Amino acid sequence: MDAFGWACCAAVCVAFAAGAACVGVDVGARLFALPERLDGDWVPNAALVLELLAAALEGGQSIPDALRAVGACCTGPCAGAFAAVSDGLMEGASWDEAWVCAPDEPRLAAVCSAVRDALRESWNGGVAAVAQIDAAREQLDTMERMGIERAASKLSVRLLLPMGLCFLPAFLCIAVIPTIISFIR
Repeated sequence: MDAFGWACCAAVCVAFAAGAACVGVDVGARLFALPERLDGDWVPNAALVLELLAAALEGGQSIPDALRAVGACCTGPCAGAFAAVSDGLMEGASWDEAWVCAPDEPRLAAVCSAVRDALRESWNGGVAAVAQIDAAREQLDTMERMGIERAASKLSVRLLLPMGLCFLPAFLCIAVIPTIISFIR
């Protein structure tokens, strides 16, 4: 981008900031109020939880401490579930016994299942946890990408009929009928 492009970008940003200030929108206050606005039953994405766990483990925390810290960051039912698992592990329960308390809510159960499966070998066998988390996150990303591609292919098939029904009459009215009329004259 040349200097003129950067100047235009800066001008747009300044105009946006000035407009927000005139309207009275306090963006900073809205960002700080975001955790208060989160619904009490908010469940984070499994990839996000795995990323947070990887960061906590890279920071030197143990698996139970990392689970408790990530649960506290995610709040709501996720905090309770991860705290219960952490307590179970600290009390000496086996890996599978500690995860028995996993909730019945489907979204949270999927997140807990992903975390449980990603960290099982690390807890039981001493395998590097971050490598296991990275592999699980890549698998989740691949599955999500496949789901998106599948939905996109279904959407393209569903859009074909309405597009055909809209463009065919337009093509007839704009191209075919005037051509036939010009040949008749």
